[in-house]
Amino acid sequence: MNRWLALAHKLSFDSCHRREQMAAVIVRGGAVLSLASNHSKRYGHAEARALSRAKDVEGATVYVMRKNKLTSKPCPNCRQLLIEAGIAKAVYVNVDGHVEIERLR
Repeated sequence: MNRWLALAHKLSFDSCHRREQMAAVIVRGGAVLSLASNHSKRYGHAEARALSRAKDVEGATVYVMRKNKLTSKPCPNCRQLLIEAGIAKAVYVNVDGHVEIERLR
């Protein structure tokens, strides 16, 4: 597991949403631009929360840990937000350790 996925894994423990613990770390050029965990459906998914805290994510990579899900795919809304924000690549890992990498640009 690379260090950004390890950071997302550690951050996912901060999630208040026990059934869907997840966290996102947005990185570009070896620097963390933003990070967030999900707290509840009311406040949004980790990807959306991390994007809302970042200023410029053009060309960045988002690393997402989904601890309690068997799927490693983003929801359609988060995928669209990542594309619109200019995220170049999304790396998702699920509870089984399955890693899925998707080029968004």
